[in-house]
Amino acid sequence: MINFGQAAIGIIVLLVVVGGLLYIYYSRTNAVEKTGYGSLIMLALVSLMIPAFWIMENGNQAAAKSDQFETSIKRGMVVYASNCTDQCYGIDDKGHLVMATYDGYLIQDLNKLLDPDLTRIISAGVYNPKAQHQPANANNVPHSDQYGGALLSNDVSDLQNFIRSADPSYLKKNDYPSHNGFDDLPAYLQAQNPAQYDTAVTFAKNGQFGTVDTSQVNQKHITLSIVTSGSNNISCASQMGCFTPINVQVKVGTTITWVNNSNMAHTVTAITGQDLSKPTPAPQIFDSVSDSKFQNGLIPPGQSFSYQVTAAAYNADPTNHRVIYFCRIHPDMLAQLVIVK
Repeated sequence: MINFGQAAIGIIVLLVVVGGLLYIYYSRTNAVEKTGYGSLIMLALVSLMIPAFWIMENGNQAAAKSDQFETSIKRGMVVYASNCTDQCYGIDDKGHLVMATYDGYLIQDLNKLLDPDLTRIISAGVYNPKAQHQPANANNVPHSDQYGGALLSNDVSDLQNFIRSADPSYLKKNDYPSHNGFDDLPAYLQAQNPAQYDTAVTFAKNGQFGTVDTSQVNQKHITLSIVTSGSNNISCASQMGCFTPINVQVKVGTTITWVNNSNMAHTVTAITGQDLSKPTPAPQIFDSVSDSKFQNGLIPPGQSFSYQVTAAAYNADPTNHRVIYFCRIHPDMLAQLVIVK
C-alpha cells in the first residue's frame, strides 16, 4: 500500500526546495544567473519527483499484490468447498465454521508447515495417517493433475493461499490484509450449496455428543435427565437446557426414563435420519408428545417420560444403530442413543 507519510514528507521537502530556488531566481536581475537558477529548479523538480514516483509505484505494486491475494483466497474457497466435503468442517449454531481440516490435518497444523511441504500435501493428496476419520477410498482424496487428479496448478496455489489466510502471522509478515477466508465459507455454502451447508451443520452438532457412555449398557432400567444449563455444573450446548448423559449406549429391551429436572417444559422426540440441521420428528420410534398423560404433549418440570428400546429403533440406522432425539420446542437440544442387541 502507498506510504502516505513518506509521500507527504517528500512533497513538503519539494515545496521548500522549489520555493527557495524560486525566491533566489526572482531576486536576481542577471539574465544569465536566472537561466542557471531556472535549470537548477528544473533539476530539483525532476530529482525530487523520482522518489515520489518510486514511492507511489511501490504502493501500487503492494496494492496489486494484496488484490491478487484476495482474489486467490476467493478462488481457493471455491476449490476447498468443491473438493473438501468429507467431514472437513462443521458449522455451529451461530453460523461459524468449526473443526476445519484439509486432508485430515487441522488448518492450524497445516499453517505450521513450510510452503513446499504444504504444496506437497495439497498437490499429492497426502492424507494425515493419524486422523481419526479416514476416507473410505484413497482415490477420493483430491490431488493435482500432476498426480492424475483434477486439481490444476492454479487450484493448488489458490487452495494454499486460502489455507494461509487463516494464519495471522503469515498475513502480517507478507503485508496482506487481515482476512480469514474461512470466515466467508458458511455464507458462500448457504447461498451456493444449501445441502452441503446442512451437512456441515449436522457434522458440527454430532461433535457435541462426545464419547459414548457405556456404563449402563447392561441395565434393564436407566434414568436420564433433562436439566437447565449450568445446573450441577453441566454446560449445555443449548441455552434452553440439555439431556444428560448426552450419549448413551443401551440394549434393545432396556426401559429409559427421562426425568425433567429443568425449569421449563420439554419433549423427548426421536428424529428421522441423521440430518440435524432441520430435525424431522420420528414418532414411530418414540415421542413424548404421543403420551396422553401430558397436556399439550409437553413434559412439565418434575415429571417423566419412559420408553422401552425396540428392535425397530436398532434398525432405524442400519449402519451405526443410533437414534438421535431432540426437544420439539427447543430443536438445538440434541442427544443420542447408541443401541446394541
